[in-house]
Amino acid sequence: MMSQQSKIDEVVDKIEADIIQGVFAAGQRLPAERILADELNVSRATIRTALLRLQAKNLIEIVPRGGAFVRSGTAKIVMGDTNAIIPKNMGPELQKVGSFIHLMRAQGKEVIVRYIEPSSIVPAGSEISKQLKIDIDEKVLRRYRVQIVDRVPYRMLDTYLLASLMGELVGQEDHQAPLFHWLKREKNIIASKVSEKLSCRMPSAEEASILNMARNQPVVQMHRHIWGTTKEDEILFEYSRIICNAALHDFQYHYSIDDEALL
Repeated sequence: MMSQQSKIDEVVDKIEADIIQGVFAAGQRLPAERILADELNVSRATIRTALLRLQAKNLIEIVPRGGAFVRSGTAKIVMGDTNAIIPKNMGPELQKVGSFIHLMRAQGKEVIVRYIEPSSIVPAGSEISKQLKIDIDEKVLRRYRVQIVDRVPYRMLDTYLLASLMGELVGQEDHQAPLFHWLKREKNIIASKVSEKLSCRMPSAEEASILNMARNQPVVQMHRHIWGTTKEDEILFEYSRIICNAALHDFQYHYSIDDEALL
């Protein structure tokens, strides 16, 4: 007669094999306990214990009242200062390479950019005009897309660029025309300063769907402003709202302590 312990072992082995073979993909929610119990002909208590074991093996994540989700086998992306032992980013994301896409590809990763909506020229409106400090009716180039690394959606970006400077880029994907290089070559504007504000929250239904994650798993929201300089002036030319899957990102920064703090 088969013992309860061996039944649990069999369920663990079966689900683990399905994960390894891709039957259940990274980020996918497993069937409900009742469905798994019926399919595997065991009790729900057996399923529950097996899922706890799979979570201990770091194969799944059990979200209270949300279900069990397959953990991503893809490593976290580290954004910010890192040491030489971790050869990822050599500073804040844009400081050295100017592009998340270039950063990932330099690490041998496959990057796909999928546009959620076609890029277009639109009026700034009240919110974006405040962010870019322009008139409400001034035109901006909007790029709304998701960046997928090694077939895993990492983050989505809603970017607004001054159409007076970059309107001719409408329809051109940003990974095909690197913006900082283009600005320097075509407009003699050198990207010079970045401001980033981070906050953590739960995703909207649309964000969770696009990033293939549960509604009760957190995202990191970044508000990013980028300035450029000409010979005569400094221009705020880009505002982006970036939504990152928190489980796939680490943000790491180093800074000095001012003398005043020691007084």
